[in-house]
Amino acid sequence: MDLASDTTGFLGSIWVYLFAGGFVVLSALIPPIPSTTVFVALGAIAGLEGGPRAIPLVLAMMAGGMLGDLLSYWAVKLFGHTKWGSTAGPRRSRAVAAATKRLRRHPYMFTMTSRFIPLGRLSSNIAATVAGYTLKAFIIFSLVASAIWSVYAVGIGVLTQFWPGISTELAVVIAIVSSLILGWLVGKVSAWFLDRKTAKATRLAEG
Repeated sequence: MDLASDTTGFLGSIWVYLFAGGFVVLSALIPPIPSTTVFVALGAIAGLEGGPRAIPLVLAMMAGGMLGDLLSYWAVKLFGHTKWGSTAGPRRSRAVAAATKRLRRHPYMFTMTSRFIPLGRLSSNIAATVAGYTLKAFIIFSLVASAIWSVYAVGIGVLTQFWPGISTELAVVIAIVSSLILGWLVGKVSAWFLDRKTAKATRLAEG
């Protein structure tokens, strides 16, 4: 990919941060939107001549993450978790139920890993509302989760630039594939760990 071919200058302008941040906002309400992939790809060209910068990308993703989280928080508050999002199919209902249990039992661990679990972002936002988190507590929850998520996404992209002998196009592809595989692994391991700890705590409480 020759960034010089971007004759509009879009990739090096403030608009790229606003546009990409908008993806993150929407992905809080519509999970299939590939907001992580967008920032991983942008991270792979961050710092190149005519491209975006890594730190503003992290800040844009954090801002979009928190704004999207707050929108979903207020949507649940206004419409109720039984009328918005959580009952849109059995898979999401199960995800919300699991997220609520994990959040109540292990709030810190769940906050750090929620973005890597399938449907984790929307489910965790609904779960935080269902669990009775105040707005202040939810903002802290969102800030920590968004910071980890943003550094991870942009960082994966930036790291591919240090791979020797590969083109920019290949670096972008490697960054995206690596982020998907690593994210899947983190999600699976964290979900297994949280469910195991929750099941153990439940057995102790009942026994």
